[in-house]
Amino acid sequence: MIINSKELLTDARKNRKCIAAFNVYNLETIQAVFDASEEVKSSVILAFGESYIKNTSLNVISAIVKEISQKHSVPVVLHLDHCRDIDTIVAAMKVGFTSVMYDGSHLPFEENIKNTKRVVDLAKSYGASVEGELGSLNAEDGGSKEDIVFTDPNKAREYIESTGVDTLAVSVGNVHGLYKGVPNLDFDRLNNIYSEGKIPLVLHGSSGLSIDDLNRAIDIAVAKININTEIALAGSKAVEIALKEGKNVRLETLMVKARENMKATMINYLKICSRNI
Repeated sequence: MIINSKELLTDARKNRKCIAAFNVYNLETIQAVFDASEEVKSSVILAFGESYIKNTSLNVISAIVKEISQKHSVPVVLHLDHCRDIDTIVAAMKVGFTSVMYDGSHLPFEENIKNTKRVVDLAKSYGASVEGELGSLNAEDGGSKEDIVFTDPNKAREYIESTGVDTLAVSVGNVHGLYKGVPNLDFDRLNNIYSEGKIPLVLHGSSGLSIDDLNRAIDIAVAKININTEIALAGSKAVEIALKEGKNVRLETLMVKARENMKATMINYLKICSRNI
């Protein structure tokens, strides 16, 4: 079953647990998410980024997820991640995406509010949940620290009240891609944001964060963590090892190995989210 994320994340927050969102790009990544979810009987969010549309369509991703979910034992969410184009958000909801993220973090505050509220209003007719973002992270792998804008707790309250978003992605020292040095999350800021907004928070850039940091963030306010880099690297590492071990390795063999290694990495995160680690 494919559901929206609102009830799932509200329940996770109530129980001081978390839901993992794994980025997917193709059949093998989607299969790995379902495999991991099935093994530990945990709901997950399959996140397809706007930037991936150049590689495959919203229709294809939705069709694959719908097909596999029919025999899956726990509910999942199909989420459009980091989307700046409202027309693309509408197109995603039309083909079955049950959760969308409008990323207006690059815009002036008032414009971000205006556009996010429009997305929230549009999502109601599709029964989709909406994630907003306030503050901004670096660009994926290679972005500068100067690109980061920390989330202002006072603005977070105004943003949440004005837009009606279900969840809020925050910037508190988390970064996209690989961390350069030891991550340093601002837990006081995270706590203040939650105190002002009172909705489940989302932590992008969770790859590379320690279990202690993730547990502390979940205790404070985080109900959804986004993991991409570690999953992607797990898949490519499996392919690299297989190619070194043998000549003329067939593509289908490589895809199976990548899928298995991604699944193993995902299971670790699902256990963290359920507080079993």
